Amino acid sequence: MDRIYKRIIISRTDKIGDLILSIPSFFMVRKMYPDAEITLLVRSYNYNIVKNLPYINRVIQIDNYRQKELLEKIQYFNADVFIALYVDKFVMQLAKASKAKIKIGPLSKLKSFFIFNKGVLQKRSKSIKHEAEYNLDLIKKLDKKKFEERFELNTQIFLDKNNLESAEKFFKDNNIGEKVLVVNPFMGGSAKNITDEQYADVLRKVYDESESIDIIITAHISDEDRGLALVEKIGRERVYLFANGGELLNIGAVINKAKVYFGGSTGPTHIAASLQKNIVALYPKKPTQSPKRWGIFGNDNVVYIIPDENSKENYKHKNFDSYNKITELKIVQEIVNRLERK
Repeated sequence: MDRIYKRIIISRTDKIGDLILSIPSFFMVRKMYPDAEITLLVRSYNYNIVKNLPYINRVIQIDNYRQKELLEKIQYFNADVFIALYVDKFVMQLAKASKAKIKIGPLSKLKSFFIFNKGVLQKRSKSIKHEAEYNLDLIKKLDKKKFEERFELNTQIFLDKNNLESAEKFFKDNNIGEKVLVVNPFMGGSAKNITDEQYADVLRKVYDESESIDIIITAHISDEDRGLALVEKIGRERVYLFANGGELLNIGAVINKAKVYFGGSTGPTHIAASLQKNIVALYPKKPTQSPKRWGIFGNDNVVYIIPDENSKENYKHKNFDSYNKITELKIVQEIVNRLERK
């Protein structure tokens, strides 16, 4: 018998990249249940990413509520299904408080075995699949047959008018051309990165080897001073900093105007992927940080540079120990080659 679910809650309450890698799952719930009311639970800093998804009915920013208030409120959605794509203590409390008949989530913590009556044992720490595939496996648990019959991969994000105008103004004010490299060098520390000095060396060489190029460094406004210092280190004329203090997808709109994007394993890199940009991505080989688990999804126009691919690495250090001039040359060549493509 084909079950009809009228109201579905999907929770993804962690980082930017994690949320973007959940978009294929959000889309598949709509494909499976075209008439359902779909509510997303997200963090406020991620709201801008999902607010324009045309197949979502409602987005709840969980940090706009006191926890007790949201636990009381959630049962009034009368959800038939609660799907947790990421689990922590509060998400499990929300799942229970929703009183949904079907509760789906990864079985990781002991309590999760008692909360999720349609849980999935995934062992994500083994990193044998991509994060987006782990998410889709949870959606498949709703109805395997319907999932497979209707499967369609969709990773698209939607920039709104304000985002586009912000990027357009920045380009116009700085007289930026069409051959643009956008770089997001600053990361939260969830994966290894190269140093600001190493970024400066790479970008200086790219600038000198590629004719008529503009380079834009993107950063959150909290990293503005660091970004300005990086621009100074590069020491070339047409290098700019876009320090974003507004909506997250303002950075997305700047990335969207790039010919090539360069960055590590971080949210803006996944934004570039969703926008189908040409990407040079810097990743570690460590399974829990590797492209296999956290790489670009739904966009084949990417090359991975893995500094520690053939060497030992101390993963307690935030920067690559094994980064060297050979790796630098690979990065420069890949970026320049992609910038020069017609």
